[in-house]
Amino acid sequence: MGRYSIFLCIFVEVAMLSQLSNTMLMVYAGAHPTIKSCGNRTFSSNEEACASYSHCKSQENITFERQFYGITEQFKLLCDDAKVEKLGTSIQMIGVMLGCLVFGQIGDQFGRKIPMMFCLCMCFVFGVMSALSSDFKTFTMFRTILCFFNGGQSTISVVYMIENIPKHTRMYVSTLISYSPNVILLGILAFLFQHWMQLALAISFLTVPAIVMLTFLHESPRWLMQKGKVAEAQKVFLAIEKFDGVPQFSKVELENFLEEEHDKMAEEANGKNGKRVQHSFWHLFETKEIMIGTFVIAFTFFATTLINYSIMFNLGAVAGSIYMNSILIGLLRYSFSLCSGFLDYKFEKFNRKVCHGLCSLVTVAIIVAIIGFCLTESTETYATLIRLGVLLSCAMTSQAIIVASITSNELMPTAIRSISYSTAQLCSRFGIVVAPHVFHLNLYTGIDFPVLPYAILLVIGLADFFFFRFLIPETKNKPLEDFIVNRKKTLCNQEEKRSENEVE
Repeated sequence: MGRYSIFLCIFVEVAMLSQLSNTMLMVYAGAHPTIKSCGNRTFSSNEEACASYSHCKSQENITFERQFYGITEQFKLLCDDAKVEKLGTSIQMIGVMLGCLVFGQIGDQFGRKIPMMFCLCMCFVFGVMSALSSDFKTFTMFRTILCFFNGGQSTISVVYMIENIPKHTRMYVSTLISYSPNVILLGILAFLFQHWMQLALAISFLTVPAIVMLTFLHESPRWLMQKGKVAEAQKVFLAIEKFDGVPQFSKVELENFLEEEHDKMAEEANGKNGKRVQHSFWHLFETKEIMIGTFVIAFTFFATTLINYSIMFNLGAVAGSIYMNSILIGLLRYSFSLCSGFLDYKFEKFNRKVCHGLCSLVTVAIIVAIIGFCLTESTETYATLIRLGVLLSCAMTSQAIIVASITSNELMPTAIRSISYSTAQLCSRFGIVVAPHVFHLNLYTGIDFPVLPYAILLVIGLADFFFFRFLIPETKNKPLEDFIVNRKKTLCNQEEKRSENEVE
């Protein structure tokens, strides 16, 4: 890669730090403290304190034991009122979901750079405003608007990076430039500040370096080519060559090359009647294989995200330091991601289904073990083992999401690849919306059954394993298809061969 591509990758990594931190702020800001005393009364457990919380709520001299000073303590969203905080977190995640949908379309229509710059600026503004909120409703309102723009920049930034790096580097760059190392950095930031307001302000100012770096970057030349803006694309290519200091084409050669590429794109984008085919969501139901593939990938995104974030949002209840747990999750995620990339590169048999199956089965085994500990009432005895299992399951589900992303892009034809992937991302965001409530179902049902959340995650995890294993084909090293019509021809040829074999 040239210097420009490296600089762009650094920008995306900085932007991803802001994206992840804004999404995961509530892991720390929503952490629940333990009530130790209220007025003249002391409590031996948090359950005992919650039984008297209606009296304590009006008191000013409440003593807490905490790891992080969050909004739950600031706005007294404790015990039964905790569901208000969980509802607020879900509303914020709905903002992320809507931002992905809206800015996915805006990015295709108006380019990558300008919408991304707008989203980054809005994340900074509303991040500061949320940090200065005086009540929970105002905080939730500003955070939801922020998450809307955060979802927008997270959608565009990955596309922007892929379009600006060499084809042969996409796999390992996508492994290196990810959220995993930023989980570690966020844990360190939370440990340094230990107050939701200061952490929210710090996260807001993390967008400033990304804004500055983006001003030195150019619009995606591939997007310019797709829109027929050949002259502008030529200027961008020349600017990139100047930045790299290694000219590859003369001005005339570059102009001729870009004209040829534009003609090819225009020809491929047109249908048989010479008119451009506009693909939509309904094309995902064009063939049985595409329809089933979309469903399975979407369900995998939902299942793995639900398991991952439900555990993350409940990290404060896991034994050990919330900061160290977060850092360990980041280390495990990044280590396993790099290891999987190496195994995928070196061994043909380590394919998509093997990697996903390994991640799913390890996660399911951990959940089964935790259910066993809960049923035998030995969770305190094996607290350290449960902690390691929970952290490992987060790493496994994160890798499963990466595998599902790669499979989605390899399985779907180019014509509907983005539409199918955005559908999967929508299901992923819906998983984040549901996740904050999984370990707090007792607040809604009134049933205090600790095994229930894990039982739900177990069923979803098993369904994900079987769907991915048996309903979609292996895609590793398969040639990418460009059009749905090619997929139809392939299926017809397969049916003809089957008929011929049956006749013989």
